[in-house]
Amino acid sequence: MKNYLPTKCFLILMGVLMLSIAVTGQEGYRVTVKINGNSDTALLLTCYYGSKIKLVDTATLVSKGTFVFEGKSQLPGGIYMAVTPDKKKLFEFLIGKNQVFKLETDTVDYAVHMKTKGSDENQVFYDYLKFNELNYQQNKVIMTRLKEVEDSTIRYKELRDQLDSLNKRSIGYKMEVIANHPDLFVSTLFNAMRDVEVPDSVLHGSDSSQAFKYYKRHYWDHFDLSDSSLLRTPLIVNKLDQYFERAVFLHPDSVVVAIDDVISRVRPSYEMVSYLVWHFMSEYQNPKYMGFDNIFVHLVDQYFSKEAIQNTSPSVLTMLTDRVNVIRPLLLGKQAPNLILVDTSGQLRSLYTLRHAYNLVLFWDYDCGICKREIADLEKIYNQKTYDLEIFSVCVNGDLDKWKKSIGDRHMPWINVNGTRSATPDFHDLYDIHGTPVIYLLDQEMKIIAKRISADQIPGLIDNMAQTKK
Repeated sequence: MKNYLPTKCFLILMGVLMLSIAVTGQEGYRVTVKINGNSDTALLLTCYYGSKIKLVDTATLVSKGTFVFEGKSQLPGGIYMAVTPDKKKLFEFLIGKNQVFKLETDTVDYAVHMKTKGSDENQVFYDYLKFNELNYQQNKVIMTRLKEVEDSTIRYKELRDQLDSLNKRSIGYKMEVIANHPDLFVSTLFNAMRDVEVPDSVLHGSDSSQAFKYYKRHYWDHFDLSDSSLLRTPLIVNKLDQYFERAVFLHPDSVVVAIDDVISRVRPSYEMVSYLVWHFMSEYQNPKYMGFDNIFVHLVDQYFSKEAIQNTSPSVLTMLTDRVNVIRPLLLGKQAPNLILVDTSGQLRSLYTLRHAYNLVLFWDYDCGICKREIADLEKIYNQKTYDLEIFSVCVNGDLDKWKKSIGDRHMPWINVNGTRSATPDFHDLYDIHGTPVIYLLDQEMKIIAKRISADQIPGLIDNMAQTKK
């Protein structure tokens, strides 16, 4: 009789080894969701992506109230949501390292009645949500009682102390989770939610600026910008907005330094770099404040032109580069492009021949109602002779007779030229003109002081310039 025992043992051993590999090296995800009382035939899986919501997967009904989300590749970590086909969010849950688990709840209270199986991540998360719900209900009761008592009473102080105690309890709960579960994404999430705590010694010190410096220096201490899982939470956009509102001076140079610092903190995460570059692009491609187009130029020069950024096709890159090449010569502090145009006498007049302390370039249309009002305001400023100011007025229309008549009708006593009769390149391209009126204010050296301003802003701008020169 042949000895088959070693072979049988070997096969059993291989089976155990294969099972071990299958369990420990499992790829993909499988999230089973059971919602008692739910009558939908499908369920959507979505996640946060910055300020947006992204569709990830769709599951059809497996059995009554049960759905399975399944895929061959693992999902990136973050906060995900179960959503009905009519886009109603039912509940949130976390995706971390272990992506094979079950969630069971009901339609009475999705969070409070949630049961998890196979996911420490979501067990800890839902334990916190249940704790937080109790805290919230207690908070509501105290807030109602506060409205019924006078501010200066002992009872009011007692109630305020109870609120503080609830807040400290909530913070303590999250800190305990962070300490006990450092490897879970829920701890990353709770850390990211922490505010900067400025020490009393700094807050009440003799140098008031130290509190601001401390706040800025420690702002990102607990928010791991290199963890792309935080992209799939609602925290990232609020955290960025708060930083640029509270910790960055409202000046383009300061904003550029802050942007570069934040992006350096997310490396080597390619996804986070790409997200942030596009986030800042959306903020500054049409800036709210004059001079902040410098940030748009910086983003294209420093990032889009030097490295691969997600969702940037060759045509998009060309469009961005072309736009920057138009804007770059028109940044504040740059010498304005020269214009050599025909005046009302038929002679060529050069912008660069002006020798005044302040030189204003006006682009206007004789059929434009707003232009008419701006010209009236400019006339008042010009005739007051308060400033050493000359106006180089460029009409965008080609009908010379109508142009000259409009000059007389509007009482325009300055240099008037026609943009359609030019010895220099098209003014539309040189000065990025797509509508009227447009005003550029230049100094004696033809450097751009201000642009795309209204006439009533001019006195204040010139007065401020005069003050800074003293």
